[in-house]
Amino acid sequence: MTARLRLRSLLDQGRPAGGLFLSLPAPQIVEIAAVAGFDFVLIDLEHTLIGGRELEELIAAADRSGISALVRVADARSERILPVLDAGAAGIVVARVSSFEDAREAIRRARYAPLGNRGLNAGRLGRFGDCDLPALLRQLDRETLLIALIEDAVGLAAAEEIASLPGLDGLLLGAADYSQSIGAPWQTTAESVRAADRQLAAIARRTGRYFFAIPRRDEDFVDHLRDGALGIIAGNDRGVLRQALLSKDRLWREIYRRQELEAGE
Repeated sequence: MTARLRLRSLLDQGRPAGGLFLSLPAPQIVEIAAVAGFDFVLIDLEHTLIGGRELEELIAAADRSGISALVRVADARSERILPVLDAGAAGIVVARVSSFEDAREAIRRARYAPLGNRGLNAGRLGRFGDCDLPALLRQLDRETLLIALIEDAVGLAAAEEIASLPGLDGLLLGAADYSQSIGAPWQTTAESVRAADRQLAAIARRTGRYFFAIPRRDEDFVDHLRDGALGIIAGNDRGVLRQALLSKDRLWREIYRRQELEAGE
């Protein structure tokens, strides 16, 4: 099994997979995530300025480290979907899917005919032409994950219709933007937002789609796993780094304060 298929294999077996949300274009973070035991990274192209060469290096780091690389693009009409998949990403997370039409457009760009019209390319996944190219198209359509990121109340209302489309593999709630769409910005653990997560999980179960989740608190892991989430995005690189640095800074300062107190006694 290749690194690219690690995530897909776990999902197909009904086994949960742990992921790290990645916003920093540092291949070393991908390698550290693999050493830590993560199964995949989700590289963000929506809120970052990560370029093509940097993305190729991140995907290559995932390949050599043995973990899968998902990539988030800004919307269903993103021109980056094609080159991201050609670069070898395990799949695409499409942000701001709010309608059947959005989902259909994402499928059109990410899937080969007859489901879509993804452009043909005999690049690295096709060994630069050294393979059975017609068979490759069928293989890549089977292997590539396409996940709709639902980020507003309109999208949630259309989620059942979105999930019914052939060619879509999974659903994920963007809790932060969803909270803003219902007038409660950044209240990602509010009951109204958690209810939306549960609703999306139920839709995923009914339609046979994989449910992805981003736990915000430790107790959320229990809820998401109980609700059937298989793709668990367990942390983000910037947040984990900040928390680790904060912990170390607090530690040495506390030790220093204790020493000052002891010296003054």
